Amino acid sequence: MIKICYKYAATYILFCIVLASCTKEVDFDQANDLSLNPVVASNLIYFKANASDFSVDTTELTTIKDSVIIDLFRRDFFIDYVVKAEFVFEVTNSINRRGNITIEFFDINDQKRHEFSILTPASPNNIDLVTTHTEVFENNSLNALKASDKVVLTMQFLAGGDLLNMNTPGRIELKSKGVFYTTINDL
Repeated sequence: MIKICYKYAATYILFCIVLASCTKEVDFDQANDLSLNPVVASNLIYFKANASDFSVDTTELTTIKDSVIIDLFRRDFFIDYVVKAEFVFEVTNSINRRGNITIEFFDINDQKRHEFSILTPASPNNIDLVTTHTEVFENNSLNALKASDKVVLTMQFLAGGDLLNMNTPGRIELKSKGVFYTTINDL
């Protein structure tokens, strides 16, 4: 019986302490100053071609071109909240020819908004040579990106090195990812 009395007394005392404890006044207006800055990374473009892909019959193709429609850049969330973007490219070349990769961004009216190139060295021993490039989009270049909806990738092999044919060893591969920095103030 004494144990039950102690149990109820302890519970009563704890209840009184909780009721009598002080709380600091909460300022709910602080929520107006809240700013979220998430960083989002995503794969963008992938391209892979063997050296033999640059030869049709006995004719060497020095240029291959491809395009992709990317409407992400013109979506409301991207336009309203992305404050900086970085595109990171990794090019692996094991072909004995120097290459130039040009990436162009076009708007809905096919007007070029931004362009850059990546040079890749020749690989005389057909070992993988890796070249990296980071393209940063801020201010005017970010506005050009936000107006874009098409990306055109042009792979061109430059003069010198082995003639490309069906028996030429090696490959070229491009991987890219986008890193998007956002600021969200109006929650």
